[in-house]
Amino acid sequence: MSRVPARARFGLTLLIGLGVLSLVAGRLFPEALASTCPLGMDPTRPDRTVCELAFGGLWVSLAVGLAAGALSTLIGLTVAAVARLTGGAVEQAILRAVDAVFALPDVLVVMVLQLAGQSLSDAGMGGGLGPFGLMVASLALVGWAGPARMFRNRLATLESQEYVTAARALGGGGVHLLRVHLWPALRPFALAVFLSRLPAAILTESTVSFFGIARMEPMSLGRYLGTSYAALIYEGGGRVVLPAWALLVLLVLGASLASQALQSAPRRAA
Repeated sequence: MSRVPARARFGLTLLIGLGVLSLVAGRLFPEALASTCPLGMDPTRPDRTVCELAFGGLWVSLAVGLAAGALSTLIGLTVAAVARLTGGAVEQAILRAVDAVFALPDVLVVMVLQLAGQSLSDAGMGGGLGPFGLMVASLALVGWAGPARMFRNRLATLESQEYVTAARALGGGGVHLLRVHLWPALRPFALAVFLSRLPAAILTESTVSFFGIARMEPMSLGRYLGTSYAALIYEGGGRVVLPAWALLVLLVLGASLASQALQSAPRRAA
C-alpha cells in the first residue's frame, strides 16, 4: 500500500467513504436523515427530503456501478481465457468480435437495450428482470469488450514468462496453466480492471437515467437529477440539485482515482 500514490489512496478512501455513507444514510437509517436534513424538503416531492433522495440515489448509483463492473469484468475475463485457450484462427475471430463491440457507443447502445427491455417487460416477457437488473445487464453487455482485450493482452504477456514455459514443457495443459500458474498473477490486475469499469458504468447509467430512458426505482443520482433540474428556475433551487451533482462528481472521482491505485501496483511490482 505504501507504493500506491497519495492521490490514488485518496480516491480509494473517498470511494469507500461514500459507500459507507450511502449505506448508513440511504439504507440503514433513512428516517434519521429525514428528520435532520438541513436542506429541507424537495419542492417537487413534498414527502421526501433532499438528503433522503440524494443519499438514496448515491446508494443506487454505486450499487449499479459495482454490479455492472463486476459482471463486465467476469465476461471479459471469460472471453479472454477462451480466446487464449483456443488460439489460432478462433482467437483472432474472437478478437475481431471484441473490437467490433468495443467500437459501439456505450450510451446509445444502453439506451436501445433499455427501451427494448422495457418493451419486453411491458409485454410480460421481461423474464423477471427489474429496472436494476436490466440496467446492470445493459451496462455489462456494452462494457465487457475493453476488459476482454486487456485480459487477453495480460495473459499473452504472462504466458511468455519462463515459469509458464517450463510448466508447459512438463506437460501442463492450457486449463492447468491458467488455473495454477496464470490466475494467481492475474488477480491484482483483475481487481484493477474491475475498478476501472466503475466510473464508466456510473456515468453511462447517470446519462441514460438523466434523459429519462431508464426507469430506475429507487431513483439513482442520474434519474434524480433528471427529474429535479427544473428546480433551478425557482429561488433556492440550487439546494435541491447541487448536492446530488456534488455526490455524483465525488463518486466518479473516487472510482477513477481508486482504479489508478490498483493499476499502478502491478506495474511497480513487475
